Amino acid sequence: MKRYLFIGLFMAMVVPTAAFGQERPERPRPQDGPRHKMQQRRMELELDQREAELEFEKEMRQLELEERNIELDRQRKKLEHRAWLGHHRRSPLRGLFIVLLVVHILAAVWVYQDIRKRSAGSGIWIVLTLLTGLCGTVVYALVRLGDNQQKK
Repeated sequence: MKRYLFIGLFMAMVVPTAAFGQERPERPRPQDGPRHKMQQRRMELELDQREAELEFEKEMRQLELEERNIELDRQRKKLEHRAWLGHHRRSPLRGLFIVLLVVHILAAVWVYQDIRKRSAGSGIWIVLTLLTGLCGTVVYALVRLGDNQQKK
């Protein structure tokens, strides 16, 4: 009995598949006609044209990006150069500062030599001359002239 049941189930599964699985002879489809082929060719050409346009746009965007990168590099180099120049450029104030520093030192040296030559005065005049520059030197000269007039 099991054998017959198994054969029956097998036949129930195989027979419908074999009956409906056979291929039918092909009938000419309307899609195989010359109109369909022309339409299909036209659509292929449109698709190729769209792909070409997209590729062109992609290349143009790539070129624009490269151009922007080059411009940004130029601007960055220009800013770096300006920063370098600004850091190393000599300003007129720097030159003035150096001249004033030299004047202060020369005035202090003159006061020191004068104090040594006269053997009179103190080191406070040297410090005062270094701090105030020409003003301190003028005050020292006036005090010295006053000392010379008192000695006579």
